[in-house]
Amino acid sequence: MKPLLFALFAVSAFAQSLSAATITSITCSGQTATVNATAHGLIASQGFELTGTAAQFNGTAATVTTNAFTFTVATGTPCSTFTSGYTSVNPAVQVVALPAQANPTAGTTTLTYLYWFTTVYPSPLSAGTKSVWTGANAAQNAAIVAGTTVEFQGSTAFAASTSTSTVQSTILSQYQTEQVSFANFLFAFGCYNGTTWTTTCQ
Repeated sequence: MKPLLFALFAVSAFAQSLSAATITSITCSGQTATVNATAHGLIASQGFELTGTAAQFNGTAATVTTNAFTFTVATGTPCSTFTSGYTSVNPAVQVVALPAQANPTAGTTTLTYLYWFTTVYPSPLSAGTKSVWTGANAAQNAAIVAGTTVEFQGSTAFAASTSTSTVQSTILSQYQTEQVSFANFLFAFGCYNGTTWTTTCQ
């Protein structure tokens, strides 16, 4: 997919300079997996992609240190599933640009894009739910179903003469502002039981 002004954005305004971090090991404690990867560059509540000989996995970092981070393995999936077969970790895609619309009379171009917010407070969706973007891979769609990736669609009109760098920085700034809300539980689904908020409403 190659839209008018830009294609895919990854994790931040510095995405182009980021490279995959090598995984030295993944260990488990119950349903919590710890990924050991020197200088992985992730922050808490940020999405990531594990790659290797095993099927690609998209998840959300929970606790983070410079050289390690944790994530919660879904109930019913053995944590040991992740202890082999993964050699690299990348920041997950955050913004996907869809085809642009030219507005010749107004002298503008309307860009439509998807924000992929990540959260450690997931609200799972129905099985079979997929991204609006047909290019999403199986792991990305699985993260949307799991609720750890939350997809929103937006659009912005720019003057046709706007530079690519301005378009990118504007849309990434919008993304980063809203991502803070997901990290802080502002958009998370949940119930109050008289004592505490919980994402499990039973």
